[in-house]
Amino acid sequence: MLKQRVLTALVLIPLILLGLFALPQAAWTGFVAVILGFAAWEWQRLAGMHGLVARLYPLLTPGLFLLLALPVSSPFMLLGVMLAGCVFWGLVVPCWLRTKWRLADGGNINALLGWAVLLPAGLAMVVLRDGSMGGWLLLIIMAIAWVADTAAYFSGKAFGRRKLAPTISPGKSWEGVVGGMAGVAIYAAVVPKAPFIGGDSVATWVWVALALLLTALSVIGDLLESLFKRQIGLKDSSQLLPGHGGVLDRIDSLLAILPVAAALYLSYLLFYLVPGH
Repeated sequence: MLKQRVLTALVLIPLILLGLFALPQAAWTGFVAVILGFAAWEWQRLAGMHGLVARLYPLLTPGLFLLLALPVSSPFMLLGVMLAGCVFWGLVVPCWLRTKWRLADGGNINALLGWAVLLPAGLAMVVLRDGSMGGWLLLIIMAIAWVADTAAYFSGKAFGRRKLAPTISPGKSWEGVVGGMAGVAIYAAVVPKAPFIGGDSVATWVWVALALLLTALSVIGDLLESLFKRQIGLKDSSQLLPGHGGVLDRIDSLLAILPVAAALYLSYLLFYLVPGH
């Protein structure tokens, strides 16, 4: 298993970095569409979709994404999609985790829920890369989830006692969450402050606070996918990535944090960096 994980990572990491820093924006958008296609294929399996809708869903999802990501798309429309994502992850998902609604009971109606999960994050990957910092801004944001996950894993292994959500993900602990928060706080304090909060004009503690908010959302995203898998008795969303499970297993945290980060970024661009301001 470890050998598979390492080999897969050795392929995926250069591929992602190449996409982030070498592809033109149009090609990057196509790259994200491919990722969403695989994620949509896994989603229809988790969600109990069936028939023609299930078969077409992995094609319809990237198609709809590309339509929304057209260069003519209004930045205010994109901001609206991101704000809808904020509402979904900040309000709907905590209620979902509390009540543990069974996803598969929705059948094909879960196509709409899947778009609410996947499309804002996909569009955020385009928006956050399409700026003066290029791929660096998106990498800075995605690294929050990676740092949180790594720090939570090691702190949970060392100190984990109190279970975070034993009926959803028994391996997660409150000590792991605290460790993840601490790791992200250190990370945010040492990396350059992201321009979507005003760059050097904003105090470091504000950037750290926003990074911690995104960390909390990453935990929510992780728990939601864990709930869906547990409801249907799956360990991984698929075996597309040997040693790592499926695409959704790798991006569950990013699905939650990217729309919020993009909403902050777009709000800053549209309402602060206005002509003549």
